[in-house]
Amino acid sequence: QLTNNCCPSVPQVLKSCTEFIEKHGIVDGIYRLSGIASNIQKLRHEFDSEQIPDLTKDIYIQDIHCVGSLCKLYFRELPNPLLTYQLYEKFS
Repeated sequence: QLTNNCCPSVPQVLKSCTEFIEKHGIVDGIYRLSGIASNIQKLRHEFDSEQIPDLTKDIYIQDIHCVGSLCKLYFRELPNPLLTYQLYEKFS
């Protein structure tokens, strides 16, 4: 589990989403299936507004895939990939 004590550089969006998924995400395809686009954008907007959204709202509980989709979106939009360009040849 990610905590601020052991991993202070973990962005709040990832910390909140992964903790929520660990607690509520025991469903098939949590990262494979996409959430509803409008729910993903609403959740993204809440994090962009520097709020920590209440992920236990019915909208997110009923569409838990939007939380996983937001995590995937976060990683897709990073300026540099997690598996850096310099390491790409070693991975392939």
